Amino acid sequence: MSRRDLFLTAFLVVSVLASGIAVVWLKNRSRALFVDLQLLRGQHEQASMEWGRLQLELANVGSLEDVMRASSSRLKMHAPAPDSVVVVE
Repeated sequence: MSRRDLFLTAFLVVSVLASGIAVVWLKNRSRALFVDLQLLRGQHEQASMEWGRLQLELANVGSLEDVMRASSSRLKMHAPAPDSVVVVE
């Protein structure tokens, strides 16, 4: 075996070992990223459910006009006259 063949064999062995280590490291990294992705998907799902709940709550509360109508009819509330408004500075 010549020196060139020995060098080529050593280079190929090191290349195969480096390639194997890279495959193992990348597979581990891929699994870690998949776990992170699943966690973020769960958080997204919870945020979507919260958004839907808040949209239903907003629709249930009603508009300002509904609140004004209810306050005047049920609670007998009214806007003050302009001359009775006092501005405090």
